[in-house]
Amino acid sequence: MDKRTFLKTIGAVAAGVTFSGNQLLAGNAESKRRKTEGNQLWLWIGGKSDWTDEQIKDAFAKIKEYGFDGVCSNGDLEYFKRLAPITKSLGLELHAWYVTMNHPGDKEAQKHPEWYQVSREGYSCLEKRPYVDYYQWLCPSQEAVYQYIESQVMARAAIDGVDAVHLDYIRYPDVILPIGLQPKYNLVQDHEFPEYDFCYCDTCKQKFKEEYNQDLDEMEDPTKSKDWRQFRYYRITRLVNRLTEKVHEQGKKISAAVFPYPDLARTICRQSWDDWNLDIFFPMIYNNFYNEDARWVGKATRKGVRDLKGKAELVSGLFLPAFKTDAEMESAIHFAKKNGAAGIAIFDYNGMKDNHWNLLKTLS
Repeated sequence: MDKRTFLKTIGAVAAGVTFSGNQLLAGNAESKRRKTEGNQLWLWIGGKSDWTDEQIKDAFAKIKEYGFDGVCSNGDLEYFKRLAPITKSLGLELHAWYVTMNHPGDKEAQKHPEWYQVSREGYSCLEKRPYVDYYQWLCPSQEAVYQYIESQVMARAAIDGVDAVHLDYIRYPDVILPIGLQPKYNLVQDHEFPEYDFCYCDTCKQKFKEEYNQDLDEMEDPTKSKDWRQFRYYRITRLVNRLTEKVHEQGKKISAAVFPYPDLARTICRQSWDDWNLDIFFPMIYNNFYNEDARWVGKATRKGVRDLKGKAELVSGLFLPAFKTDAEMESAIHFAKKNGAAGIAIFDYNGMKDNHWNLLKTLS
């Protein structure tokens, strides 16, 4: 998976902090109408820190003109301080996109090599990286890692005009790649290979032993242990829900880009996202990664909506290169809305061509 491919996106709020749906999802009558009809339109857009303010204004004015309701944009803190007044003036909802667990080239994190995940093979991903060079994942079991991530998330939430923090890479490394991507790496992943199976650091082993009274080092095959799977699901879930509580305390929302539907996400990357207390979920239903057609977008949407049980909105994420024709893209949008999506999100701005802009405007 190249970097562009994977860089893209409640009712139950943590104890002690409560928000009404109206408080968290306030908007004008038009936005409420769109939400009711499943017509929300979102766009992932990479940070444009090198743009002038005029370039930013022009680009985001076009995004608004073509019917988009919100954007998930990444960048550094200074960029968000420049961007937020612009999106606010345009009436665009701004989610500050933050790559959460994967920290390639992070000089601050690299001062703490013990923070990085360790494979079942016994190598830290700081030293031996699975699949691609930019896979350097932090361990969700370590309190120091949580505190570091929380500081980054809260710095974004504190910016005036940022409506929400958007979590990405909020998972473990892919223990099983989507079937459509495996040939790219000359892989047939018919089981969980040790070099892609994380995290087996000392902290994880210790906490697992404390919580389940089992020793990973004595297990003949940890991949068969349901308890070990559940332990890792919970490590990410606990981290997400702690962040949710903090972000809500700031009076902001929180969202995430997640894998297509919970059962698949648990299998591929230990991501049990239907247990998370987020306000909006953006499942990346990139059908070509799974050798599926546009109809699968609807099937995955239906499973996600079912598993969330109404506790949060689901906005179906679509991958532009998955569609060979406008008709395919229009069909995917139809299937997403028909199966309960609050709207769709497009990955990404850089891939938008005139036909995409025009098609989306007719559907908005």
